[in-house]
Amino acid sequence: MGLPKAPASCGLRDDGCLQEFDHGFIAWTSSTGAQPARGEILSRWAALERIDGQLGYPKAAEICGRPHNGCTQEYQGGAIVWSPETGAQPIWGATGERWVALKSFDGSLGYPTSAEVCNLSGGGCYQDYQGGAIIWSPATGAQPTWGATRERWATLNFVDGPMGYPTSAEICNLSRGGCYQDYQGGAIIWSPATGAQPTWGATRERWATLNFVDGPMGYPTSAEICNLSRGGCYQDYQGGAIIWSPATGAQPTWGATRERWATLNFVDGPMGYPTSAEICNLSRGGCYQDYQGGAIIWSPATGAQPTWGATRAEWGARNFDRGSLGFPTAAETCGGGQCTQYYQFGKVNWSPQAGISYSQFPTSYCESLNRGTTKYPGGTPRVSFAIAESYPSTHINFVNCVGENGAYRTEWSTSGFDGESGFARPGVATGPTINKFSPTGSFTITDAFGVGNPGTALNYIALNPYSRWGGRLNGNYNKYFESSADIFPDENMWYYATRRQGDYRQGAVINYNREPDSPITMNAGFAIFLHSNPVATWGCISLSESDIVRYLRTAAPGDRLIMGVGADVFR
Repeated sequence: MGLPKAPASCGLRDDGCLQEFDHGFIAWTSSTGAQPARGEILSRWAALERIDGQLGYPKAAEICGRPHNGCTQEYQGGAIVWSPETGAQPIWGATGERWVALKSFDGSLGYPTSAEVCNLSGGGCYQDYQGGAIIWSPATGAQPTWGATRERWATLNFVDGPMGYPTSAEICNLSRGGCYQDYQGGAIIWSPATGAQPTWGATRERWATLNFVDGPMGYPTSAEICNLSRGGCYQDYQGGAIIWSPATGAQPTWGATRERWATLNFVDGPMGYPTSAEICNLSRGGCYQDYQGGAIIWSPATGAQPTWGATRAEWGARNFDRGSLGFPTAAETCGGGQCTQYYQFGKVNWSPQAGISYSQFPTSYCESLNRGTTKYPGGTPRVSFAIAESYPSTHINFVNCVGENGAYRTEWSTSGFDGESGFARPGVATGPTINKFSPTGSFTITDAFGVGNPGTALNYIALNPYSRWGGRLNGNYNKYFESSADIFPDENMWYYATRRQGDYRQGAVINYNREPDSPITMNAGFAIFLHSNPVATWGCISLSESDIVRYLRTAAPGDRLIMGVGADVFR
């Protein structure tokens, strides 16, 4: 210390004394004893008003030999820390305590490079260190900030930005080497792959419901960006993005569904904003995501396809993917005054003039039995379909289905005709017969007829000149009988078998309004036939003679024929 330069001054603060020497000062109180102050630490203490400042009296002599050739001296109100690189800086209060808790100069922050500065909004203070800073506010206490997380916070205007004050230190216990730091306004998340990204608000809350970095979204790869139409925002993640709007809230998008949405111009396309996350509870491993304009539907077999508008409404009315149409295989396309959407098992058409029309692919009729999407029973070893596309179409697709190994497959198919008036609506009687309607429903086949048995297992009636089918409202109504009389509306079967067109050369009885399917109701229409001569009929189903023979040769008593307009036959 050298020689004293002046007598000691006593009676000072805390009843202490202070004396100046050639190379410093000695300060004394009864509680601290006599402690020297010298060099750069003394200069910093002097700049802080010595014993009258926040530090007060020294509590110990300067200690050197600290890491990086540093020195420290403790005071009543804190300490002064010196290193050749940082000079002498004071530490005190909550900021100093936090630094000590972080292993002081042996920790991540290193030596302080400034005193505590208290000019932050909200009554906050900060102190800079070699490795970062400690930030304090009355609401959040003292929290350290460093590294990439602090750099990202800086780009957001520190405490005056959306994040506000930190409420924790950086914590590095996330999967894949990640770290996070909580703030009043959210958190900053860092990983080696994605850098440091802020998360906040509704987007962060939605991310939380998805298990943060350990969920399908992974780490954020950007901040939230609010440049979408209608006031929307988005934040990108490793696994996709979270999209927010005032109308729809925050919803995640990812995978094939998000890729398909991208092809439709995201929020500015027909789908608009998502209104739900992707939900994977559909049949055959399928998923869907709802949007303002409809939904995107995905399955392993069909990929991701959008659905909207009237076509989606029709698909929904048919039980979506579990109905007769299955999953969509393409988006709706429009041209020539109508729009069409294709599905696994059929299609839906829409036009302003005609509205909605539904069509099941003939190749899918048998599959509808396997999927349980017909409105009428099958359940027999062979089930056939006679399906028209619309009312009052007279053209039908005829498909023969055979059951093997617990499932139906298409055995063969052809085209043919129904009644001249088309099909009657479900539950509507076709009679009287002169109305020329074919009935809608599922009917058994038990009897066949013609000019010679082609080799069928059905009960076969060989026709003769007396063969009649009862049309008069008497005991013969809707039955086969023989008579020499030819009285309308009894039907002369021999005439139709032997005339040039050969309608009844071969045929089968479809048990409509007839045992065993139902009691006979007079004038409700009598049993119709599956017969030769492919032209529109008075209510029968007609095919070529070769197709009738092919049918009869494999038919067995109790086989069923499901018939009607597809929209009213399939679910």
